Amino acid sequence: MRVLRTLFVGTVAVVLAALASVLVRLPNMVDEARACGGFFCQAVPINQVAEQIIFRQNGDQVTAVVLIQYVGVAEDFSWVVPVPGVPELSTGSDVLFQSLERATRPQFNLRIEGAACSSFDLLQGLGFLGAPGESEGEDAADGVTVVSESVVGPFDVQVVSSEDPAAMAQWLEDNDYDLSDRGQELIEPYVEEGMNFVALKLRQDQGVGDIRPLIMKYQSDKPMIPIRLTAVAAEDDMGVLVWLLGEARAVPLNYLHVTVNYTLVNWYFGTTTAYASYQNLITTAMNEAGGQGFATDFAGRLPDLLDQLPNDEAYSAELERLQALATNQSFYDELGLGFAFQSVQILQMLRRELPLPEGVDEFTYQSGALLAEVFSDAELAAARADIEAMIQSDIIEPLTETLTVFAGDPYMTRFFTTLSADEMTLDPVFSFNPDLDDQALERNATLKIECSALAGTSWSLTLGEGTDRDGEVVLKGEGLPPTETFTAPVLDQLSVSKTEWLSERGTAELVLQNEFAVDNVIGDADGLCGAGAGSCGAVSLGMCFVGVVGLRTIRRFKRRR
Repeated sequence: MRVLRTLFVGTVAVVLAALASVLVRLPNMVDEARACGGFFCQAVPINQVAEQIIFRQNGDQVTAVVLIQYVGVAEDFSWVVPVPGVPELSTGSDVLFQSLERATRPQFNLRIEGAACSSFDLLQGLGFLGAPGESEGEDAADGVTVVSESVVGPFDVQVVSSEDPAAMAQWLEDNDYDLSDRGQELIEPYVEEGMNFVALKLRQDQGVGDIRPLIMKYQSDKPMIPIRLTAVAAEDDMGVLVWLLGEARAVPLNYLHVTVNYTLVNWYFGTTTAYASYQNLITTAMNEAGGQGFATDFAGRLPDLLDQLPNDEAYSAELERLQALATNQSFYDELGLGFAFQSVQILQMLRRELPLPEGVDEFTYQSGALLAEVFSDAELAAARADIEAMIQSDIIEPLTETLTVFAGDPYMTRFFTTLSADEMTLDPVFSFNPDLDDQALERNATLKIECSALAGTSWSLTLGEGTDRDGEVVLKGEGLPPTETFTAPVLDQLSVSKTEWLSERGTAELVLQNEFAVDNVIGDADGLCGAGAGSCGAVSLGMCFVGVVGLRTIRRFKRRR
C-alpha cells in the first residue's frame, strides 16, 4: 500500500441527484430519468440540480454530513467522492436536513405603514364630503489500490487510491462508474493531490428508499468541496447549500463573498415568495460577479436550534410505544399511519420483510387487517421484530449520530450559491474568521404608504436590518403599492450590491460596491384616480369618478364574456 501524501485541505462533495421538482414528475418520467446518485454512475449521469452539506470543524478534524438524493433503480446507484486519507464512515439522517433548512432559511419581513387612498378620501379631500468495521484489500487493477472495504448502513463502500489518473479512471469504468467524456480529466487533479476516492453502491438487498446521508470524519484543517468533479453531470445554475459549524463565522477563502441588491427581492407577498425571489436573485448576482461566489444566508448562534431539529429521544419513545402494542394488527395499523417515521423508509422495510404476492396492491401495507389476509400471524410477528430492529438501527441511530455535529452550540454559517459546469473550475475552500459580525436570519424592509387628497396615493420602500443597507430608501412609487396591485415592480438594476474577499482575520476587503439611485415607479391606476398621472387636479371630479367606475365596469364585462 502506498504512503499517502500530506494534503493541504480537506474535501467532501455532496451529490443531489434530484430535487423535489424531479420527484413530482409523472411516474414514467422517473424511470426514464435513470437518475444517478453520484459523480459517476451506471448508464447516463443525472443532472445534479443542488448540493447540500454540513461541515463541523473541530481542531484538525472535519466531520462532513452529505445529503444524497436519488431517483432511479437501486442497481444503477453509484457515488464517488475524493477524500484525504481513509475517513471514518457512518450514515446520517436526511430528515434532519429538511428541518435544518427551514430553521436557517432567511426570513423576509415587510412592515407596512399607512394606507392607500380610497374614493372617499379623494372626494373628502376635494371638499365634496365632510371631513462501521474495515478490512484491507488487494490491488483491484494495475495501478489502483483498494485501501479498505466496508459495509456502512445500506452501502457497500470501497476506499480506493492511485497515483495514476488513467488507472483510476479505468478502475471506475471497470466497476460501472460512468465517467462521461470529461471524467478522467476531472479526477486527475485529485489524484495528483494524493486524495483517495470513496466509492459507494447500494447493497444487493437494499432499495432506493434505504439511501441515507453519508457522514465522513477525516483529518484536515479546512473544509473544501471538490466542485470540479460535479461538472461531470451538473445542470446550469445548480444550487449549492452549505452549513459550516465551528468557533466563529465561516468564510470562503478562494470564492468572492457576494451581497445581493435587496431592492430586487419581491418583498410584497409574504416571506415564502420573497425567499423564492431571493434564490433567483442569487443566481443572477453570482453570474454578474463572475460565477464563483457565495452569499451568507445566516451567521450566528441559534441556541434553540436543537428544539427545531428531529429529536432522537422522541423517536425512541415512539418506537417503544409501537413495541408495546398488544397485537400485530395494531402495530401495522400504527406503522401505516407514518406520523413518526419517514414513510419511504418504512415502506422499504415492509417490502423487504413482507413481499406481497403479484397483483396485491401496496395499499395493503397501510392496514394490519389487510396484511393479515395475506400473511399468517407468525409471519407478521417475525417481520415485526425485524422492522422494530431496523427502525432502531436505520432511523434512530443515524439521527443520533447526525445530531452530534451540533453538540456544544457551535457558531453556524449558512452559505448559498449557484454554479454552472463551466464555472466549476475551482474547488471552494472554507475557513473561519472571529473578527466578522453576525448575519441575522431576518431581512427587514418598510413599505410606507401615504394618501394625499390632491396627489393620490404614493409609497416608498426602505431597506432595513439584515440587508446591509439599513435605512436606505430604494423605491418611490405613485399609485397603488405592489401589495394592492399584486404585481411586483420590474426594475432595471444590477443584482449585486457588493463583492468582497474574506480571510481568516480582519475585516472584508472590498472589491466592488454598486451605488443605486432611488427608483421611481408609476403604479396601476385601477381603483385610484391619478395613479400614474400624478393627481386628479387636472380633470374634473366627474371625469375622475366616472373614469374609475367605467374602468371597473369594462373589466367586469370582459370577464363575463
